[in-house]
Amino acid sequence: MPDAHFSEPRLARLYDTFDADRSDLEHYVELIDRLGGRRVLDIGCGTGVLALMLADRGMEVTAVDPAQASLDVARAKPGAEGVTWVEADAAHLPVIEDIDVAVMTGNVAQCVTRDDEWGAALRRIAAVLRTGGHLIFETRDPARRAWDEWTPDATRRRVRDAVEGVVETWQQVTQVDLPTVSFDTYFRFPDTTMTSRSTLRFRTGDEIEQDLADAWLDLVEVRGAPDRPGHELVIARKPPDARDSQDRGWRDLARIDADLEDGRIDEARWHERVLALIEPAYLGAATPQAQSGKGGDAGDWEYSRRLLCDAIDRDGSFLDIGCANGLLMADVRRWAAQDGHAIEPHGVEIGPRLADLARSRYPQWAARIHAANANGWRPERRYDFVRTGLEYVPERSRREYVDHLMTHVVAPGGRLIIGVHHAPSDDPLIADLASWGYPLAGISRRAHAQPGLFYTALWLNGQGVIGGASTDR
Repeated sequence: MPDAHFSEPRLARLYDTFDADRSDLEHYVELIDRLGGRRVLDIGCGTGVLALMLADRGMEVTAVDPAQASLDVARAKPGAEGVTWVEADAAHLPVIEDIDVAVMTGNVAQCVTRDDEWGAALRRIAAVLRTGGHLIFETRDPARRAWDEWTPDATRRRVRDAVEGVVETWQQVTQVDLPTVSFDTYFRFPDTTMTSRSTLRFRTGDEIEQDLADAWLDLVEVRGAPDRPGHELVIARKPPDARDSQDRGWRDLARIDADLEDGRIDEARWHERVLALIEPAYLGAATPQAQSGKGGDAGDWEYSRRLLCDAIDRDGSFLDIGCANGLLMADVRRWAAQDGHAIEPHGVEIGPRLADLARSRYPQWAARIHAANANGWRPERRYDFVRTGLEYVPERSRREYVDHLMTHVVAPGGRLIIGVHHAPSDDPLIADLASWGYPLAGISRRAHAQPGLFYTALWLNGQGVIGGASTDR
């Protein structure tokens, strides 16, 4: 919830009056220009002063803030039509791509007090930045104890406003419980006094460096803010391999698996960490195929995914587990129609922002796209064809996961389709499924670029289905 200073219309209108000298922003403009900022994301834009300065210099600016009252002030300013204004917080940024520079001025970064929300915000920023793009944010050095100066005597100011008359403001610290500090800002109007309550999170240099690394961002530089002693300007960069490096991705997944096996995390945390690894990469991808986890172009996508339709032998409902941006739902429907089968597409996605992306891409199916962890999810209905990957759960839980899907998600007479995965001709998963009591009903394969491997889809028949198929291409 934004502080009243930004969310209350009466106070938001006075923000620029109390903070009339914004010469500090000239340094940001110069720095953004030097970093090659042509597409800029201003996070926590407030009343839009920096966003408008950047737009006036010909930059393409998206300005985001969770406080509607502040955005209303920004939108009413001259030149506001040159900026895209979005009501959102840092952890729920709009789905945009190839941002050159993202910036959080003033207290924006420290206003994100919860560590999980701060991590989510950094991962979301990393997703929207282009490779080599930069994040700039401002934070206070906790060793400087800035809060010692937040006293009524040190902070008291008066301004005269054309509408309100003389308004007086001051601050008072209410709690120091590091790493957070809370304080109240008072506004005395001729007719009343209003209070805005704030809490800031102070982070050490080591914490900041680790938080950036966890979000696949490299710390480039920490410098003093030119106009405010004790403030620091942090500059980070999205490295070239942050989006596409399979080696790095596999290392991170292996580390998560090892933490689960060693008892350092439980399965709920395993899902959280895998999602934190995958969701920003998908959201930040440049093509619809990459947003669904597949490199290459549309032709590569169809070659490696159309074999799923070999398991679809009649009309019916199709549920894509891990539907990401919804592309596979749509294409299975299209490919199945080419084969003479009418398919009703549905999706479930553990990542809520990916589910939102799928709904925005396919609004006609929005009600059919669910945000949930399929491992344990019991939908209101069951589906004729259910597609999943077994990598969506820890290896030790895969038998229970298949049991759950076959019992609660696949309709009687339906099919569970597993894939597409990369496997040799003697796919070991076939033996695993048989040992769990699920004989293979069908398999479809296509040659992979790596010798000895195939794009592979397997399927199991639910109760009441007889027969199977095998297709090698």
